[in-house]
Amino acid sequence: MKKYKLLKKDSKEIYGRTLYRIEALKDFVNVKKGEFGGYIESEKNLSQKGNAWVYGNARVFGNAEVFGNAEVFGNAWVFGNAWVFGNARVFEDAEVYGNARVFGNAEVFGNARVYGNARVFEDARVYGDARVYGDARVYGDARVFGNAEVFGNARVFGDARVYGNARVFGNAEVFGNARVSGNAHINHCTLKIDITKTFKSIEYIASSLNVYPLNNKYILYKKVNKIKDKYFSCYNSSFEYKIGKVNKVKVFDTDILESCSSGLHFSTPDYWSEGNCLIACGVHVDDIITCQSGKIRATKCKFLEEIYCDVEDSE
Repeated sequence: MKKYKLLKKDSKEIYGRTLYRIEALKDFVNVKKGEFGGYIESEKNLSQKGNAWVYGNARVFGNAEVFGNAEVFGNAWVFGNAWVFGNARVFEDAEVYGNARVFGNAEVFGNARVYGNARVFEDARVYGDARVYGDARVYGDARVFGNAEVFGNARVFGDARVYGNARVFGNAEVFGNARVSGNAHINHCTLKIDITKTFKSIEYIASSLNVYPLNNKYILYKKVNKIKDKYFSCYNSSFEYKIGKVNKVKVFDTDILESCSSGLHFSTPDYWSEGNCLIACGVHVDDIITCQSGKIRATKCKFLEEIYCDVEDSE
């Protein structure tokens, strides 16, 4: 016996598709016979077997499938080729789409989005305004929330927490009791420590920029404007970087959560877009304030050499 039917007289149009409200035909779990559910496009969207259910104003359409003991409720949407199954729950204003899979005891809620080929499973939670996409995997007891994003081939698992405006991507792995927050960018190596109190540890900087210090000094890069054989900051035209000299700022922001505040900024060569000249600088570990948004902010550096210039000499 089927557990529900589509109500042809109660429908909604979504992206040119017609969705129909469902009505339970028998009692199961917390659903009673005659109870109205959410909206689906066809029976392929919600299994007639098991205890899976779509509640309230939730919508499931396209080639999406909800099965097993999964629940979709609130204003949640599941569409595209997405699957929600096992004991998973998708609710509030969350969306799961593309070829994404949410299963096990996982939950996706708030305004979270899971899409692409992403997988969220076991006891993981994705919520707030978080995004998990690409080929990313979030599992174990991991939590991704706030405005955080996990994408690419990244893995977040164990008891890890990724939140704030953090980004975990590339082939990065965040696991164990790791905590990643603020404007942190993790896109290399693995991270299993709590970085919420320091954003300048060697392990964290390695996982963000894929660089390591030699004798407590990093070789880092930035772009500047070269004018008549002098090198000036792109953001403060009065600040000159003098080759072979230690260059330092008198005023700098000590807030480790601020990435674009006062100080000297350095990263990898491909980070920079503004400026006509790439220079290499030595930065001592003790002079680093923080590492956020894929770059280091420091109090001083030694200008080592010019790497290349886009123009011969700018007037």
